[in-house]
Amino acid sequence: MDIADTGTGPHEAGAGETLERRAASLVNPASGIANDYLNHFNEVLLLIENLPTLLPEMLDELLEWRPVTYREYFAKSQLPGSSDALEIYEGLDEGFRRDFECIIDGVNAMATASIDVIRAHRGPDGEVDPARVSDFCENASCAIRSALNRASDLVNNGRDKPVETPQGMADRLIPCVA
Repeated sequence: MDIADTGTGPHEAGAGETLERRAASLVNPASGIANDYLNHFNEVLLLIENLPTLLPEMLDELLEWRPVTYREYFAKSQLPGSSDALEIYEGLDEGFRRDFECIIDGVNAMATASIDVIRAHRGPDGEVDPARVSDFCENASCAIRSALNRASDLVNNGRDKPVETPQGMADRLIPCVA
């Protein structure tokens, strides 16, 4: 069954893509968005989250991280199905795609602002004292993780009400300490 034909999915009517093709081309059939794109943000999240314990090895990698749009990500990707992921993304309902991109814009803003704060804490030697950024990294990673969870819910569930994931349950039961 085609999501576009159900009237409940994020696709415009008549998109003509099958669920099987979407799933085979990296795209989550519930939303028409590929989960793999979120790995770009999971990378920066893990760098910020672990920076205080793994300095200085991770500092350069973190400072080099840059936002990448969905289109840029899959245009450069070597993954099979990347071109299909782009084609399907272009066929998404504009409002749905805008909602997704709005969440991603928020993640990008938080990540780049966090990197700027960490960069500002570099000493004359170019290093960052882990004690000076530890609390900040913890708070920043909690905020980024929360936004990424919203993006993940949208990718995994489309406009349907998200089903609580094990990670979501853990986050709800053991909230980030601010």
